[in-house]
Amino acid sequence: MKKTIIATTIAALLASSALPAVAQDAAVGVDAGAGVTVETPAVDAKAGADTKANANASSNAGGVADNTYGSVISSVSGSADIDLAAVTDEANVTIVLLSSLQGNAATEAAALDQALSANADAVTTLHSNVEANAAIKAKLEAEGYTSDDVVAVTSSADGAVTVYVDDRA
Repeated sequence: MKKTIIATTIAALLASSALPAVAQDAAVGVDAGAGVTVETPAVDAKAGADTKANANASSNAGGVADNTYGSVISSVSGSADIDLAAVTDEANVTIVLLSSLQGNAATEAAALDQALSANADAVTTLHSNVEANAAIKAKLEAEGYTSDDVVAVTSSADGAVTVYVDDRA
């Protein structure tokens, strides 16, 4: 019984988040007769003091946290409300093509087209806003696109802008 309590205590200490390095996929087994065994992979994952996480990934305006049709569809209606006036040449502007999105393009493209139709006024406003922004317009033109190819725009708190371009034509 004493060995089980000690083994459980040691296992709990090993699993504690207070340890400076955390092993990925660590397996902790407790055997009353053998004590505690810990199996770790050859490479431990460590987070240093200078590790940066992108906290904006899920807080983009418009809700685009990933590159899926569903997330772009959900951002179509709010794209026209994003203030692009502050986007300059120094801003981090990323162009994402619909052809690069994850998901079933055949079925989800129809849903995107419905969202674009249902939000036609917002899409028209978005096109005007993009056309009025020299930095975004220049980036689009450099890639061979125009403001009319844009279906959604998202921005994050740090000023980074993602422009979703319809390249299905």
